[in-house]
Amino acid sequence: MAHERGTATADTGPRAGRSSLADAGTAKRALTALRTVSDADLADLLALAADLTGVEVAALAVADDDRFHYPVTVGTDPSAMASAEAMCRLARGVPGLVEVTDTTLDPDLRDSPLVTGEVASVRYYASVPLSTAAGDEVGRFSLFGSRPHHLDGEQRRVVSTLAVAANRILELRLRRLAPTQVPTADALAVAAQVSHDLQSPLATLTMSLGMLQGGGLDAATYASVLAMAVRSVERMSGMVEGTLRLHDLAHEPPRHEVVDLRDLVEQLVADEHDQWDRTGGSVDVGPLPRVVGDPAQVTLVLQNLLQNARKFARPGHPPEVAVRAAREGDRVRVTVRDTGVGIPVEHRSRVFDLFARSGEAQGHGIGLATVARIVHAHGGRCGVEDLPEGAGAALWFELPAA
Repeated sequence: MAHERGTATADTGPRAGRSSLADAGTAKRALTALRTVSDADLADLLALAADLTGVEVAALAVADDDRFHYPVTVGTDPSAMASAEAMCRLARGVPGLVEVTDTTLDPDLRDSPLVTGEVASVRYYASVPLSTAAGDEVGRFSLFGSRPHHLDGEQRRVVSTLAVAANRILELRLRRLAPTQVPTADALAVAAQVSHDLQSPLATLTMSLGMLQGGGLDAATYASVLAMAVRSVERMSGMVEGTLRLHDLAHEPPRHEVVDLRDLVEQLVADEHDQWDRTGGSVDVGPLPRVVGDPAQVTLVLQNLLQNARKFARPGHPPEVAVRAAREGDRVRVTVRDTGVGIPVEHRSRVFDLFARSGEAQGHGIGLATVARIVHAHGGRCGVEDLPEGAGAALWFELPAA
């Protein structure tokens, strides 16, 4: 939900519903991460946000002690100022997008030297929170303009998407600076692969940014280039989010509780109703017993398998998925079968490997690796049924029976 200020409508009260804030140590690590980067990915995200919303300045803000720091900026130089003078103080801790459409109408800002011209003449402000994996706000993805403005629905969506991408990149960098053990060979391989894979969507984003900034595009082309840029950001976000999740699993031993598999599958299908409806897909859920495991992690297993089945539907055919289970001794084997493109025989032995992709598959190679890591941590197994070519795919996992 967006919070608006400085308009003729009622003040929605950005101070209400505050989120928790990151501690001083995390804020200092965030500043270190943002000040020491040598690539331009975050600046590209800010530049795209500024260009598409028509403002002159965009910046990442981090609150540290009694100051707000702006270490990554577009349209101005990096700087810092006392918290009492910073516009971001009004938005700090507020979830969602905060927008001040005209600062001269806002009682908290109209006399600020940033508004009156004594220091600057900022007439527009908007920001979205940057948060840690734990949900604590560490800063703001901020926009500043010299004219009153109001974001339309498409601009709100784009700014929020770009802020999410910036947030994921910052999370990844915070992990590098976290006081943890020496990175393992596996962790270093993950970091290297993600850095490599990010180059493609970043290149597309940079190209899109250049086209949009160049101007002269007709409405249809502008919309197409904008959609391409947003897809690149969403892909970046998905890659980083999946990697962080995989990293967390290595440090989170599973709980052992009774889990109702049918309830989990039905809830997942309900939660993603729009995606299934959009593809015309269906999920047939058979009798599913209870197992012993970590509810959140088992949910992640089923979510990845269902999304995988939907993603690799046969072109022109809606995805049809069946979820079945059978008890085998003290284990329960759950199978998610689809009618999609299937998995080539030569790829089946490594489909659960990290960064494994089948043919031209458009994925990150992280989802099924996450499935394997969770199942193995529960003492179970996972695999692929040997189906004929063209018969779809059937992936299974085993967990202890309840």
